[in-house]
Amino acid sequence: MKFTKPLLAALLLLLFLALLWSPKATAQDYDIYVSDAGNFSRPPWQILKFDGNGENPEVFITENLDWPHDIVFLEGSNSVLVSNFNSGRIDRYNADTGRFIDIFASGLGGPTRMKIGPDGRLYVIQASGTQRVRRFELDGTPLGDFTFFGLPRGLGMDWDTQGNLFVSSYDWRIVRLFDQQGGDMGSFVNSYLAGPTNIWFRPNGDLLVSDYDSNTVWRFDFTGLYQGPFIQGLSQPEGVAVLPNGNILLGNGGTSSVRMYTPDGVYIEDLITSGSGGLIRPNAIVLRERQPSPRLQINAGLNDAWYNPITDGQGFLVTVYPDQERMFVAWYTYDTERPPDDVTANLGEPGHRWLTAQGPYDGDSAELTIFVTEGGVFDAAQPPATTDQAGDGTLTIEFADCTEGLVTYQITSLGISGEIPIERIALDNVALCEELADR
Repeated sequence: MKFTKPLLAALLLLLFLALLWSPKATAQDYDIYVSDAGNFSRPPWQILKFDGNGENPEVFITENLDWPHDIVFLEGSNSVLVSNFNSGRIDRYNADTGRFIDIFASGLGGPTRMKIGPDGRLYVIQASGTQRVRRFELDGTPLGDFTFFGLPRGLGMDWDTQGNLFVSSYDWRIVRLFDQQGGDMGSFVNSYLAGPTNIWFRPNGDLLVSDYDSNTVWRFDFTGLYQGPFIQGLSQPEGVAVLPNGNILLGNGGTSSVRMYTPDGVYIEDLITSGSGGLIRPNAIVLRERQPSPRLQINAGLNDAWYNPITDGQGFLVTVYPDQERMFVAWYTYDTERPPDDVTANLGEPGHRWLTAQGPYDGDSAELTIFVTEGGVFDAAQPPATTDQAGDGTLTIEFADCTEGLVTYQITSLGISGEIPIERIALDNVALCEELADR
């Protein structure tokens, strides 16, 4: 078939538009976090992070997990909470790095779903023990039970526009209604359900119920009247998130994937494909607006020996003084030219040189003055060594993270300047640096 130029141009335009509007054509400004329940009460467990296109999986959290059930980000404290059914704990992690911070709450009866309510407080379903919904301030201050009617194996909750709380019970196969004060208002849905997990309201007021055992999302109107299936053909659905454009993400445990549907429940694609990132059994899906990379805060965990592997044999000793917010650097290097072969030294090598630098730091960078000390003799008070306090140039260190940095120097007396990428000689202090940076 022979294409004319106008026809070819039209085809290329259509191809471009198809790519432009395809689900994964444009970068999204959010990331997707998925709780992986693994083998239920037995590991492996993990919290995975994907980009907004469901790609580039990363293991975000594994530490202290014990059958995780839900994820809540607290942007005000740059932290993220994970509920753990087996341990009865909610653990707190750094929202950017996933590093464990502390225990947010303990002594809970099988905590499952967590949500921030209309009053700005954290609500937590307890699936065992008292089986009541517990409430917390976002700093972890316990506020006691919000509901006093226990629901066995509660796995989903949401609020209507009037502030009433709805909670699903997997074991009782119902959705229970509570008023704004936590008072029990009876069953809202008590038929058609086989094993309800997540529940959420549509903009039109309909309640959607994800049913793990019937592999269906059911729809009920604002009075609880059954409206039929909303999504079918699932396999062990648990975990839901609604995208900014209204599309719905559903965890599909039977295929170890996350599926995407239109706001009307029409299947689009598996946004997170089967087993991506080692995913086994999704049970919670959370979106987080993409954050700018946090600047490292210089801290005492950077105290170490640093070097450029290309110029092995020379480098820097870095010492941070947090109370003074100052840094001292010893720079061990060589002369700019090799000395003649007949030049000797009593100690060391004739080409050895060392400089010092010190000054203040702020954030991830230190602005230091280079000093040259001269006139001394090995391990002797006389003749006295002297240092020109005016300095001999500047040295700036900018740390990308706890393992890498960039030195920029300008030596006045020589009229030279340049950059030196540096990294640690050993990694022993990296954990300390990251811990201090998280504070």
